[in-house]
Amino acid sequence: MTDARVCAVSEALSPYAWRRLTPEMVSRRALAAIDEPAAADPVPVARHDERIGVLVEFLRGCRWRSLTADAVSRQIVTALDTWRHESQWLEIELRWLSDADN
Repeated sequence: MTDARVCAVSEALSPYAWRRLTPEMVSRRALAAIDEPAAADPVPVARHDERIGVLVEFLRGCRWRSLTADAVSRQIVTALDTWRHESQWLEIELRWLSDADN
């Protein structure tokens, strides 16, 4: 694991019986670790964080409970990065359309 975010998520999940957690709680804990990787016991992010829905949808679409903490952490970071890149491209495309209208 070379990505610090993956390490932070894995460390945040490992002390818990994380396979028994809901996809929402795994997502909230993972996001807290990504947001504050230096925190010893990061507090789960608030329920209204838009990234939770992205990660919950991802987790519901795979067999994450059969993965190791490292593997699920890697998958979570990848899913979050993919969503960010897609969101950025959408913003660029919307700007192009807006500029074309002017």
